[in-house]
Amino acid sequence: MADSVALNTDLMCDLPQYGVIEVKGADARKFLAGLLTGDVRTVTPQKGMFTSWCDAKGRAHATFWLMMRGDAFYLVLPRAILESTMNGLKVYLLRVKVALGDVTEGFGKLGLSGPELPQKLEAALGGPVPDEIGATQTQGGCTLMVVPGERHPRWLVLGDPAAVAQLRQNLTAAGAVAASPETWTLLDILAGVPLLTPDTTGEYIPQMLNMEALGGLSFNKGCYPGQEVIARLHYRGQLKRQLYRATLRSHKVPTPGSKLHGPGQPESVGAVLSAALHPDGYVTLLTVLKIEEKNRAPVHLDDEQGPRLAFMD
Repeated sequence: MADSVALNTDLMCDLPQYGVIEVKGADARKFLAGLLTGDVRTVTPQKGMFTSWCDAKGRAHATFWLMMRGDAFYLVLPRAILESTMNGLKVYLLRVKVALGDVTEGFGKLGLSGPELPQKLEAALGGPVPDEIGATQTQGGCTLMVVPGERHPRWLVLGDPAAVAQLRQNLTAAGAVAASPETWTLLDILAGVPLLTPDTTGEYIPQMLNMEALGGLSFNKGCYPGQEVIARLHYRGQLKRQLYRATLRSHKVPTPGSKLHGPGQPESVGAVLSAALHPDGYVTLLTVLKIEEKNRAPVHLDDEQGPRLAFMD
């Protein structure tokens, strides 16, 4: 699969880059509701969300998928920020009946994408599968959550390792193709999903990451860290930086946090949030950039003479 046809077939991606945090106990929902930007009251075994956790200044330190299996909540996030997120959440474990745990090794993790995957999943699982963004369903030891996709439906699968292995085997027999974890990163970028890394945590307010449009930022819930800053930005309409998708003619994939520059400006005007090589030979990026700079001037990677970005949005 050497061209964009690779993104138009039915794909299965193992996801070793993701970690899983379990939150359980009598106060688990209340605990998360007081910390996360999304309205955790709406999360059920049939509905999850993509949301974030911020500091008191309103800066996001983690973005992740939140879902339920049974009575426990699960945060599926980049493994590189799992430890820092765990440590940050543990600070709030005061007089609450909540247990936090790194359960990454206890789960299989699979990403699914493709035009004919709904039918193949239904055949593999023996019943209908959800198709609305955020909808979740646990069946046969696997929890499936519908996540945004640019062209085709996508599902994030979390489950017992044996059950995930069996699902992978069934889908392979139905014609789905194994793809790399980097392919899933590319699909996240194309879908505008802003997953933070150690180089980008603590840099952005949720609105800069498009969290409201993704359903993970609520202005009708109770208090949480950073709420005043985030609400002030929302009601005063002073957003100056925004999430943009872009492409770059290069075979070198920039690292998260790489700086972006406008003509004649020594100071950076934005940064790379995530990047992946597209099968057509160019790099696809998620960037956070000053809105005025995106609208008025060429934007370059690294310095004023660096490769020029072409924006998709």
